[in-house]
Amino acid sequence: MIMHKIKQVIYMDSTYLSKEELEAAVSALSDADILRLTEIARIYTGNHEMEADDLVQEAVIRTLSGDRKTCPRNLPIVNFLVGVMRSIASSEREKKEREGDSCDIEKCQVADPDSSPEDDVLEKQLFKELEIIFEEDEEILMLMLYLHDGHSPAEIQKNEEWSETQYNTIRRRMRRKFNAHTEQEHTS
Repeated sequence: MIMHKIKQVIYMDSTYLSKEELEAAVSALSDADILRLTEIARIYTGNHEMEADDLVQEAVIRTLSGDRKTCPRNLPIVNFLVGVMRSIASSEREKKEREGDSCDIEKCQVADPDSSPEDDVLEKQLFKELEIIFEEDEEILMLMLYLHDGHSPAEIQKNEEWSETQYNTIRRRMRRKFNAHTEQEHTS
């Protein structure tokens, strides 16, 4: 009970949306917003058992429940929900890995038939590290997901409604942040 009161005080900060404002923002989501969230959810769910629509719904429910930090005022609600979906999908993947669940042959698609289990583990570790490096930049995270799933630049631009210039700007920002991070690691 006391933690709930503390959360209320912390999150009543005017830099975050109130519960009523969150409800209004979610209610105001357009069909295009919902379609975009569903497309992003498909990327996050990949070949997992959770359906894209379920992931979107779970993100909305958790956002409106008041159990988690609410959306910052300076962040569009769609971007906030994308972050919630990423968190849920990541937790689900980790839970499955801890439980030792493996997917059926029919449900699993192997991205590269020549890759070994060691390669798959290294790829997962690298992807997690990249998610941490870029966690503050939703556009870079979206680009990473699309590229990881094999989408072409034209598909990414169409799905995200990015111009070629925006796409290239995001790629350069991703490269610069990555280079800065690796430089920082080498000097530490």
